[in-house]
Amino acid sequence: MRKLLPLLIISSLYGHDLYLMPQKFRPAAGEAILISAHTGDSFPLSEQPVDPARLTSLPTGEWRMLGKATHTTLPAQPGSQYFGVFTKSRFLEMEPDKFIGYLKEEGLRRQLETFKTMTGKSREMYAKFAKTYVVAGQPTGNFAKPLGLKIEIIPLADPSSIKPGEELPVQLLFDGKPIADIQMEIATSRDPRTKSVLTIAGRTNSEGKLNIPVPTAGKIRLHAVAMNQVKAETHDWESYWASLTFEVPSATPTQSTNLTNR
Repeated sequence: MRKLLPLLIISSLYGHDLYLMPQKFRPAAGEAILISAHTGDSFPLSEQPVDPARLTSLPTGEWRMLGKATHTTLPAQPGSQYFGVFTKSRFLEMEPDKFIGYLKEEGLRRQLETFKTMTGKSREMYAKFAKTYVVAGQPTGNFAKPLGLKIEIIPLADPSSIKPGEELPVQLLFDGKPIADIQMEIATSRDPRTKSVLTIAGRTNSEGKLNIPVPTAGKIRLHAVAMNQVKAETHDWESYWASLTFEVPSATPTQSTNLTNR
């Protein structure tokens, strides 16, 4: 299995991700489940809520802030299903050194080289797009069906069937088309009381594809950022953040025995 690269740069305020955490990844069909929008770098926990006025969800839900997260309740349809959310774009201005750190952390190489030729603070509009994968009953082929987000991580195998130590093939889409040379990260968490392990999984190929090693069972978050330089009066950059959460079940005793006897 290809080795993951440790993410050595410490995330700061600009690195706060948005991701969805369902109360259950395997609910009963028709069950109303709590879906929570989390922000921050303490996956799977949330560090602060999101203003519901900034959120649009797929399917439509009514969001409310409670504690350090923002929540909605939606019914689980039979089979495999995605719940998604995206934010309205927001303006962000940074000092050059902080913006350079942000570009390095997210692996935005081309943008980094361009920004080095510019002067003054960065001027960026950013929006975030998150989805989570839930299975009610038996999984179906819907795991490979795009939800229609601006930027979206598409699993090319059923995430609920992945076993610890295997790889999950994914494809990153932007405006419905594959996007190449984008860094992708994976955060894993077996215990919600401890901070997740965050690593760089690699970069998408010319077809927007990447095989992501999944080292452990538990809750998983995938993350990627795409950024375009623009010529606008108000800003120079537009960034689009993507996340996908799912759960890898622990190996059953039978699975463990089979692995031992190989």
